[in-house]
Amino acid sequence: MEFSPLPGGLSRSSLYVGRHPPKAVRGYGCHVWDDRGRRLIDLNANFTTLIHGHAHPEIISAAAEALRDGVCFGLSNLFEEPHARTLLARLPGADCVRYVSTGTEAVMAAIRLARAYTGRERLLFVKDAYHGWSDTALLSSHDHPAGVPDGVADGVERVPLNDVTALAEIVERNGHNMAAIILDLVPNRVGLIPLSQEFVNTARALANAWDMLLIFDEVMSFRLSFRGRQEQYLAEPDLTILGKLIGGGFPIGAVVGRASVMQLLNPARAAPVEHGGTFTANPVTLRAGQVALQLLTAEAISRLNQLGDELRRQLKDAADGWEVRGIGSFARLIPRAEDGKRDGKAQAAKIRKLWWAAYEREVLLMPTGLMCLSTPMDSDTVDDIVARLADASNYVSKAASAASSVL
Repeated sequence: MEFSPLPGGLSRSSLYVGRHPPKAVRGYGCHVWDDRGRRLIDLNANFTTLIHGHAHPEIISAAAEALRDGVCFGLSNLFEEPHARTLLARLPGADCVRYVSTGTEAVMAAIRLARAYTGRERLLFVKDAYHGWSDTALLSSHDHPAGVPDGVADGVERVPLNDVTALAEIVERNGHNMAAIILDLVPNRVGLIPLSQEFVNTARALANAWDMLLIFDEVMSFRLSFRGRQEQYLAEPDLTILGKLIGGGFPIGAVVGRASVMQLLNPARAAPVEHGGTFTANPVTLRAGQVALQLLTAEAISRLNQLGDELRRQLKDAADGWEVRGIGSFARLIPRAEDGKRDGKAQAAKIRKLWWAAYEREVLLMPTGLMCLSTPMDSDTVDDIVARLADASNYVSKAASAASSVL
């Protein structure tokens, strides 16, 4: 086999679906074409980023205009404040925005802010939720991540999903040295199960009682409502972490929050919180992202969420042997547990088989089985997706049953 200069033949491990994966050639609307000649219905959308699909004419026009004026500068640019004001208009509890280049960096910045603001170190995550690949954040979803010093784990606590009793116990035990509770409101890796109202309310009350910060990671869930998924809860965060769709398909991350915390980043202060980034808040991203946000109206979100409801409803009837989960424009197929017991490795293997079965039927999923809809899609697209995924999921289920009977 020819040696690849890319470890595993990939530039990011989250793309891994086995050996010899296909490569993208171009995309338009809700389709992507690969190097094997397939035109795929794109339910990956670069891991939920491309909410308006590929090459949306208005977004491309904005980006092209920005490119003609200059890709990046060693000065602030005129598009930072308009983009920031657009975000703040959708998050009424927030006062300020600071940009970075990825969601991972946004999590890192929020953690640093929380530690500086409180003077404490420990953090609390929901167990198995994903918040990027920084050393600290990886400990939410990995017990012993390779390359992460053991000492980093001393600053992290984990609570099972929606376990209010455990949440209270952990904070009562460690609240005196806890900087923040960090929550993904719809954690995909936990199984795409939303946090309960009681769990979020309890987190807010505990944060208030112990003078720590409550941080919502809405890098993915921001698409679910005009004001993000947090609009559905009664608890308001101190900081919100954003990324993906707010950049119109270009690299971006952002921390949005109340002024008393965010002003720690002000370099005019004595001993400000350090933050940089050569490509942070570049004009191409901000101009494309501004258009993407303007296109993502409350009406557009409502229509997309209704399509998601229809997709899940149809899949529940069509995908034998699979549990259908999701909310809004998200859906996920998870193998049904036998005798109520889930085997993590067997489940992961089955989902990988589903990925390939869907690919062969010209549907592109995320390697976890997560799928998301985009605004170029309509009810006919949903019907087409259901037919293809029903065939793919039933094929995988039958193959698993045949293998089990042989054993």
